[in-house]
Amino acid sequence: MILFEFPKILKPNSIYELLNSLEQAFSMEEKLVPNVVINLQKVKKTSLLGILLNYKFIEYTYKHNCFKKPNLFVNDYIEKEWERYGFTKLIHSFVSNKDLTERNYKNLKVFVDDRFIIAPQALLRSKDYSDKFLKSEFLPKIEEYYKKNDKVVSMIFLCLSEILLNFWEHAVDDTNSILVAEGNENHIEIACADTGNGIITTLNRVFENSSIDRPGTLKKSVEKFVTSKKMTNHMGYGLWILNQIATKTRGRFHIYSEGAFYKNDFGKEFAKKCGYWKGTIIYLSLPLKEPITLSDIENHDNKKFNDIKINWK
Repeated sequence: MILFEFPKILKPNSIYELLNSLEQAFSMEEKLVPNVVINLQKVKKTSLLGILLNYKFIEYTYKHNCFKKPNLFVNDYIEKEWERYGFTKLIHSFVSNKDLTERNYKNLKVFVDDRFIIAPQALLRSKDYSDKFLKSEFLPKIEEYYKKNDKVVSMIFLCLSEILLNFWEHAVDDTNSILVAEGNENHIEIACADTGNGIITTLNRVFENSSIDRPGTLKKSVEKFVTSKKMTNHMGYGLWILNQIATKTRGRFHIYSEGAFYKNDFGKEFAKKCGYWKGTIIYLSLPLKEPITLSDIENHDNKKFNDIKINWK
């Protein structure tokens, strides 16, 4: 039996442990490995990031024929969290599917043991993720919830825009990048994950003659002017802007990609190796007491910086 076990606490601080536990699955594409158990029975606390990665792992292993009739064990708490964040139907679609290739999750066993939420948003190539779409779909809801603070609305919308743009530009294949968000009057969390071409793969094409290791590549990815789209109008500001916002608000900004991670926790930065995740995970956690906009970021008077425009096509 091969066991993939999720930790008791499924929050940002335990993602390192989670990825170490899950990485073996990414070497099982098209193998239909039998006797696999995915166990979430022990999970007692989670966050939207944990639920997002729970879903993306199930989705990836199903679509890539990793397991043959795997058994998925969850508890009542996890079922409720799936429902709260809008993942229940998505996950049960894999559990109940009777595909002839026997990829479906055989046994879903349940053991009983006033917020702002953006339910799972799949970034598909068939959709037009223009600035107009964001303003029509997301902005009204954000404005309604945070109607007393225009600067908070501006910061949240900027962060959503930059995260969506980053995944849209770097996920070359239609890998169903998924974005979720949750917030209250004092705090917001945004998470996005895919299982396509990770940041390390795309940037290594730029640094192909360099000796930079994987953690070093992720650390460089948040520097200004670093982009995988050389000789284009992409200026390499997106991840840098997110990192600056996290630093100035005393928030958190995490990137995981292909065996490495970068973290900015309350202004302290570090990058290390970790368990392999195919693709990229981005997590942003911001307090809203002192929101930051572009005009608050250092060097905002730089002409190139002022000329930044979100181009979705």
